[in-house]
This record gives sequence, C-alpha cells and structure tokens, in this order.
Amino acid sequence: MDDLSPALAGIVTALVENLTPEALAALADDPLVGAVAVDDRALPGLRGSTLPLTLVATGGAAQVDGPLRLAARLDLRVAGVRTTVRDPGDPAGAVRRVLTALDQARAEGLLDDEVPVTLVLPAGIGDHGAGAALDEVAAAELRAGLAADDPAAWVRLVDAALDREVPVETVGAGAPPPLVVLAATRACLDGEPEAAERLLRAADAGAAGAAYDVATLERTRRWCPRVDARR
Repeated sequence: MDDLSPALAGIVTALVENLTPEALAALADDPLVGAVAVDDRALPGLRGSTLPLTLVATGGAAQVDGPLRLAARLDLRVAGVRTTVRDPGDPAGAVRRVLTALDQARAEGLLDDEVPVTLVLPAGIGDHGAGAALDEVAAAELRAGLAADDPAAWVRLVDAALDREVPVETVGAGAPPPLVVLAATRACLDGEPEAAERLLRAADAGAAGAAYDVATLERTRRWCPRVDARR
C-alpha cells in the first residue's frame, strides 16, 4: 500500500471464486482485505479458518438464524452479515422481517451487537421503495448495500442513504476499484453528484486518489466502510 494506506486499510470485502485453504491463507497478508464474503452454502468447507467472514445469506431476507448457528458450530469468525431485500413490492416490509430475524439471533447469542449488518437493495428499486427501505435501515443503524453497475443509480441511492446517515457498502463483482468508490462517496458527501458519477464511469484509481487528500478520504471511510473486490 502507498501513502493512501490509512484510508484503504481493510476496505475490501474479498470475493474469492475458489475458497481453498491456500487462497484464504494468501488473503491474510493483504492489508486491503477486511473480510471475505462467504455464501452460507460454503460454510461447511471453511472449518478451521480464522479469517473474518462476511456471511452472505442466500435463503431469503429473514433467514439468518440457520447460517449463524452453523458458523458458530464451526467456530468461524463472523465479522459481518449481508442479506438482500428480495421483495421489490414491499422493500420496507422486507427490511422489517430481517430486523425481526436479527433481533432473535441477537437474543439467542448468535450475533453480537457490534457485527455490522448490510441490507442490499435490489437492482431497479424505485426511489420511493428505496427511500422507505433506507428509512428502516437508518432506524436500525444498519448498512445499505448497493451495486454500482449503473453509476447514475448508485449516486442517486448513495445520496439518499447519506441523507439518512446510512453507511453504504458497494457490492458485486462489477464494483469499481475501492479507491474510486471511496472518492465517489466523498463527492456525494460534498454535494457533487456529477463528479461522483464521472469518477465511477472513469474507474481510474489514480485520478480518484489525486482528487482528495488522504485525511479527507480517511474521514470518508465512516460512510464507505467496504467495497467488494475480486481476490
């Protein structure tokens, strides 16, 4: 890492195609990696891993209990939970169902209060639905997950999230380089959505790093805690 290291340390949620022991061991020395994204169906093969894991629930928005129980039995280090809001007709209701499941998991000691939970908003969600969902996310002090496949939509939804003081994780294999996403988030915070969109479309980490000083980018990490990246 270069002189941007304070701003980028642990920013990556690693997407690993083959979760072999060798691949996981290599990630332990990557200072950008804060956690490894693991779909709940892959948990049985990870016994013995000590890396921090972001548990990606695949069985429905509210079904987090089973994967968390399995992770606990395998003595895995769950450093984050991610689930997708799958009801575009009632996204706020879907978020509330997740919250009910999370409350139950916490009450049973399966999930620490400090573990961040990210609710991924579905592609194509409208402004009204997104706003309603983000209101629920904000009230519960969770994170929002957004894909950046459509830069204009990402900027619009990030603005809506930041208005509600909701941190945003940028998710999916198509996410721009983490430094680009961090700089674009800063542009949104500064009220410059056009600049944010330009940064995303260019996907030029060098230009993004030159746009802001390290201290400014480091402060921005509160609102841009993680970005998915292949490893």
